[in-house]
Amino acid sequence: MLEPDLLGTKFTVPPVRSRLLKRSHLLTLLEQNRRVPLTLLSASAGFGKTTLLSAWASQYNGQVAWLALEEQDNDPMRFWAYVIAALRKAGAPVGAPAEALLHSSQSALLTGALTSLINELANLEQDIALILDDYHVIREQALHTSLQFMLEHRPPNLYLLLASRVDPALPLARLRARGQMLEIRETDLRLHTEEAGQFLRQVMGLTLTEEEIALLETRTEGWITGLQLAALSLRRHTDASAFIQAFTGSHRFILDYVQGEILELLPEDQQRFLLYASVPTRINAEICQALTGEAASQQALEGLERENLFLLPLDEERRWYRFHTLFREVLLARLQTSQPEQFLRLHREAALWYQRQGWAHEAIPHALATRDYVFVAELLGDCVERLSLQGELKTLLAWIKQLPTGVLREHPRLATSYLLIFNLLFPFSQQEQEEKTYLQQLQESVEQLLQSGNHTSLPAIEQDRLRKRLLILDTWKLAKKALSAGNMEQLSKVAEEMQHPELDDDALWQQHGLAPFAMSWRMAGNFPPMVTAIQKIRQRARIAQDRSQEVHILWGLIAAQIALGQLREAQDCCQDLQQLINSLKIPLPLAAYPTLFQAQLAYAWNQLDVAHRAARQAIDRTLPLQYMDILMGAYEVLVRVCIVQGDLTGAEQALSEMEQANQAAGIPLFRPWIEGLKAHLWLVQGNLAQAVGWAEHTPYRQEALTYSVYSRESTYLILARISLAQQNYPQALQLLAALLSSAERLSRAGSIISILAWQVAVLQASGARQEAKRVLSRLLTLAEPEGYTRVFLDAGEPMYQALQAWLATEQKLASPVLATYALDIFTAFARTPGETVVQPGTSLSSTTQTCPASPLLEPLTPREQEVLYLLAEGASNQVIAERLVVSLTTVKKHVGSLFLKLAADNRTHAVALARELSLL
Repeated sequence: MLEPDLLGTKFTVPPVRSRLLKRSHLLTLLEQNRRVPLTLLSASAGFGKTTLLSAWASQYNGQVAWLALEEQDNDPMRFWAYVIAALRKAGAPVGAPAEALLHSSQSALLTGALTSLINELANLEQDIALILDDYHVIREQALHTSLQFMLEHRPPNLYLLLASRVDPALPLARLRARGQMLEIRETDLRLHTEEAGQFLRQVMGLTLTEEEIALLETRTEGWITGLQLAALSLRRHTDASAFIQAFTGSHRFILDYVQGEILELLPEDQQRFLLYASVPTRINAEICQALTGEAASQQALEGLERENLFLLPLDEERRWYRFHTLFREVLLARLQTSQPEQFLRLHREAALWYQRQGWAHEAIPHALATRDYVFVAELLGDCVERLSLQGELKTLLAWIKQLPTGVLREHPRLATSYLLIFNLLFPFSQQEQEEKTYLQQLQESVEQLLQSGNHTSLPAIEQDRLRKRLLILDTWKLAKKALSAGNMEQLSKVAEEMQHPELDDDALWQQHGLAPFAMSWRMAGNFPPMVTAIQKIRQRARIAQDRSQEVHILWGLIAAQIALGQLREAQDCCQDLQQLINSLKIPLPLAAYPTLFQAQLAYAWNQLDVAHRAARQAIDRTLPLQYMDILMGAYEVLVRVCIVQGDLTGAEQALSEMEQANQAAGIPLFRPWIEGLKAHLWLVQGNLAQAVGWAEHTPYRQEALTYSVYSRESTYLILARISLAQQNYPQALQLLAALLSSAERLSRAGSIISILAWQVAVLQASGARQEAKRVLSRLLTLAEPEGYTRVFLDAGEPMYQALQAWLATEQKLASPVLATYALDIFTAFARTPGETVVQPGTSLSSTTQTCPASPLLEPLTPREQEVLYLLAEGASNQVIAERLVVSLTTVKKHVGSLFLKLAADNRTHAVALARELSLL
């Protein structure tokens, strides 16, 4: 995962100038910031807000995180990436989990990212002050909301200081009423007569009388920039008194005054340097040379700083500078008025210089300033891949939309990228008519280009690429429509009919081109094409040695393998995924997928303690992030384990948490899943009437009889179990037959095994014992290679009876492997003394006891046990390799396997869990 392009000068505290007006009373006031969550410095430009904060930061005895904000920081991902970088620069080791969520295209994960960041900050021992300078440039409401969230939930060791020209869109009145805000405003920042005298004499080096100082202070109203401008002019006047008498006017007058009294008195070459160098917001010698042609640009910059010509250093090395904002505005206004052709040329040169550095956030605004949108489109085409890898999709979306429709028609790659990004960021949004029309026009323009004869200039390979992009976009439309409407039949049709195209494209399409197909395939349960597509992408990633991309697709492959009943392969891939996560230090939520899969595999193999621990761990790690794909799967395992272990209170609690998480996320797709688990719990509690009442009024029964969708399969199985509990065997068998037909058609062996288990139970309970034995033989044959256990036990007393009958008549006819497997399953049904009679269709959860199971998914091998002992001693991988006389790669493989089997995050966690399980 690439880091975004972050300029170090933005989170570097501006150095304090040697000749600085000391404002002790304001510094003392700022020291009170530890008493309140927010300190606000709000005043017009030129009142010394930044200078005051940098002076305070230089004497603060805690950690100071500084961030100078710009227009480009209105992207939430970029804004918070900079905040995290600033916190790290200050010495706070935080932000890895939050960054993972910021890189996600799901905007809903922003709150989760902030929750993670706040929790990490709360664990720091030292106080930290976060200073956001120039906050007035932030206009994105999502950022105001997210900053308010941080304020409301901030840890007690975090203090926020904002400098802004306008009051920020935060609940200031509420904070003020509660005494939770310290305010420093324009009246506080104005220089009084004594301070004005110190500034003019000590900082600007002028010799003035008290009367002259008082007059200047009155004329400028204590505005420090006005005093500085006046002082620069005074240096060039022999009669100071006459100048001061004539010096009058508003701030606007003073800005106009700069041109005549400062710029025109400078040498022509220095004027030219100032005007040309004012185009970028930050400058160094290299970009100044590119813009001005001045080979001695570094010396020129240092000279301007010595002359106090409003040039402020941004680092201690004096490499990067910026002009005072108002002074730069004057320079730009003069440049645009006097040399309009140079104004556009310089913006173009600045854009090209930044593009060569790989700094898209600086290049594109300069390109846009040229108003040459073809030029902008060309630059955007060069940075789509990099910014998409960095997760800055919202920034890309905003930039591309600034291009006129006519330009986008001539750049179909950008048009299609805009459409894909929009789908990724707003997959289920209700669009305004204007937005719908715009999106439709964009896609139609690409379609028309390919259909007409105007595409002859496009190479054949480019035409093919665009057609494949359009196919992906069409699939998005169909999948979104089906999911939003809850039309599972249509979704199944999409999944079956659409073939994922082979993509030779940029990173944006390589990473996300599979998304609509995978979404359709997964929800419809059509996993074979999903596995094929992922395996091909995985192979390409391996050839390209792109291990990061392999992580991003491997979890989807494992989910498909489990659904296809390939538990052993899933376990192997899970181990590969865990090793990649460990070696690449992949953060949450991806880092939690192996834990979820461990829980699901452990439940299938009846390793209940491991399943419970892994499910709980997956929930704890992803609940703050509201990552629903992992949360829902982990909650399902937790509910089922609690039911099996007889902890019905725990099952109710887990179900309640599951429902609350889904309500907060607002995802209707999980609703049937949750309802089915509730009905399952009612059956176990003996509340058959409530379960029947739900079954009679749910719309899912009729859907299951006409077509089956994987996302609701567990709900349909609960309906069959309710029919079994009612002894309505024909209805149960009819439903199961419909489910089996669908699963067989899509070769979904995991589903087939579950359905066959309940067919055995229904047939046995109904008295069709010969048919039950026949189905059981098929079930045992399918389940044995993968070691399924729990699926038999969950089917309850009827399954126990069917196994007993099968062993009595079929055991000798079956293969030794299958006979041993059936006997092992039967043994797991061993009853406790005094067991009550189990009614047909009920679970043996609370009335049977499974044989003591190993605490691990698989027992440790002798070599893994040796590695575990050495880990407990604190040995490094290299030391372990030397002690065991094996390669370092082999050691890493054994360590990864240990982490997987123990469901551990790291070495310390693995050793602690091993001690709990008496493995050490």
